[in-house]
Amino acid sequence: MKILTKYIFLALFMGQIINSQNYNDATASLEQLYLQLNKLKIATNISRDSLKNAQLSIQSLKFGFNDIAINNITDESIDIVINGPGLMLDHFELITNYKLPNFYNLILTDLSDRRYETPMDAFEVLQKAAEAYLQKNNIYPQNYNDLVIESLINPDKYPFSNNEWNYNISLPISIEARTTSMHKRQEKRISLDWKSKKITNKESDNFAKDSMNWFFKFNINEIENSLLSDISIELFPENFSIEYFQKYGKFKLKGLSITAIPNNDIFEQTIFRINDIILNIKDLFIQVIDEKGYPNFQNGSGSFSIKNLEFKIPPSITEDETIKFLMLELGARNGLLRIRRSDFNFRFYDNEFGIIEALFDSPFLKINFSGQFSIDPRKRDFSSLDLFDTEIRINPISYGVRDIIREWEIKNNKSLNREGPVVIIKLTGPVNRPTIIGLD
Repeated sequence: MKILTKYIFLALFMGQIINSQNYNDATASLEQLYLQLNKLKIATNISRDSLKNAQLSIQSLKFGFNDIAINNITDESIDIVINGPGLMLDHFELITNYKLPNFYNLILTDLSDRRYETPMDAFEVLQKAAEAYLQKNNIYPQNYNDLVIESLINPDKYPFSNNEWNYNISLPISIEARTTSMHKRQEKRISLDWKSKKITNKESDNFAKDSMNWFFKFNINEIENSLLSDISIELFPENFSIEYFQKYGKFKLKGLSITAIPNNDIFEQTIFRINDIILNIKDLFIQVIDEKGYPNFQNGSGSFSIKNLEFKIPPSITEDETIKFLMLELGARNGLLRIRRSDFNFRFYDNEFGIIEALFDSPFLKINFSGQFSIDPRKRDFSSLDLFDTEIRINPISYGVRDIIREWEIKNNKSLNREGPVVIIKLTGPVNRPTIIGLD
């Protein structure tokens, strides 16, 4: 898409220049233009933060163009055919070492603090309410109910409406929050010291904040990219038009992996892998009328696919209460999250209609999306895009995902349509405000 945008910008720029100049009839062609590297190796200090032992290697790299042709007719048109850019990359590897913050502990700190958000918000309200009570009655409140009776707090509003937490007031010493029997996970307790106004007993206080050595490795096995495009510029006395036709475009990446290891502890490594990323575009036709116009998509089709994505979470993270619960809900084991494939396909035709299909397939959830859309070509944003004959099929494979959907229905007093265990959602109307048929 970035390459496509650059082509359109280049064509607009050329159109402005050409329209203000007079050139003779001319043709030009170039059969091949390529840059090629074989067995490139670099060892260097990438930045001030690195530990001065970064390594980069490329087995082979080929980048360039085939069969470029230009045909210019004076004051009438200019036609450009570009076969490229083409890119072939074989075995790219980047290894770096840095002394950086302990990202695992930063994540654990954030997760822990999120679990205490409700009582921490309550402490702010209780502190102000207790001070108001003292000013009015010349004594501290003896308990939570004293503040309720004086209407200084509302037990029916957040944060006190959350029945998983209970508050014990012992002023002028402290205010304590404890979980109730409604809390489904491990019992928790947190306190506000009245004299210092500091929160004590926070789990996140136990996580070290020291920096540590990190080893990073970035790998790509193979990249292949090819494009074939025609650009036609028609010249008129006052303006011009540009037609961009991409006969085909293909991008394929195989074997992407990123590894992060803290303090040389391979048991705590984080690994991210994708087997394949594939992007295809075919018969894409775009027209621009004069330099003030916007691209008008006439026809074209494309697909984007990611296959076999894996994310390995280290044990220190998976042992966290929140992450452990999430892994259980998704049915994931040993901290390994997998997505078998994610696909997105589209076809645009007749300047204002299109078809969209999408797939998300994982061991815990499968989603199929299919539908059609129409768009007003006179408008320049997606607010005019309307959906019709659109259906989303959600198959919650793991019991945890089924529970999440059911809890949403109960909370919102809604009942989703189903075919067996598969949730069926049908959409229609503007994409920014769609109507769910049978629900809204």
